[in-house]
Amino acid sequence: MGAVRADEPVMLTLTIKDHQFVPAEVQAPAGKPIAFTIKNLGSIASEFESGALHVEKVIPPGGEAIVHVRPLEPGRYNFFDDFHRQTQGFLVVQ
Repeated sequence: MGAVRADEPVMLTLTIKDHQFVPAEVQAPAGKPIAFTIKNLGSIASEFESGALHVEKVIPPGGEAIVHVRPLEPGRYNFFDDFHRQTQGFLVVQ
């Protein structure tokens, strides 16, 4: 009753603009599922991808997507735009 369930995802928001993730680094607690909401403010498609997070999702220009990530151990996890590899970001799990 009003309590947060242990399997409720941590909600994180990222924006892709001018080939940059904003913010470039996000944080989440260890052992909790994560849901990224990613908004592409650019005029071309982007692909949010991470081998470490086991995700990839194409986001159309002006579009938005939600990407779910399993609970993680503490660490620093890289993600990037596979269509524009210079666009890099990090998830820090503590």
